[in-house]
Amino acid sequence: MNLTEIFNQENKREEVTIQFPFHEFDNEKILNSPEINLVLMNIGKGKALISGKAVLEFKLSCARCLKPVKTMVDLDFEREIFAPELVTDEEIREDQHFVEDYELDLDALLTEELQLSWPSKILCDEECKGICKKCGKNLNEEKCECDDFVPDVRLANLMDIFNAAQK
Repeated sequence: MNLTEIFNQENKREEVTIQFPFHEFDNEKILNSPEINLVLMNIGKGKALISGKAVLEFKLSCARCLKPVKTMVDLDFEREIFAPELVTDEEIREDQHFVEDYELDLDALLTEELQLSWPSKILCDEECKGICKKCGKNLNEEKCECDDFVPDVRLANLMDIFNAAQK
């Protein structure tokens, strides 16, 4: 997407709605066919604002029990970018790596924004009990008889002394 007019024409504003360019992200299939609404706006000489909105639906695994969970990822971003000739700071250049010359690499921008919007932990339920570490049963569906005692590692030396005294 060429940004020449956006950078050079004062108060220039473009709104575009396009099909989301990916069918999967991070090896996870996108279940819906979302559209992304992009707004590109000149906010000063050689400066522009890019904003976008989309809602993507995935089927991800619960972090505790591995059960598939429908998850909505709300992509809502706003980025200020600068014309290439105005970028002198290396940090700004790295921050807008998705703009080369006057071309916007939409795939690179959306990949980065999806990474930033990705949920940190997916749970099927806040009260999810997970799976047994020993037998692998889903503890939400059935109880197991495994010993779930986990000793405090800070007290391991005391436990060794206690066990030695028992012998």
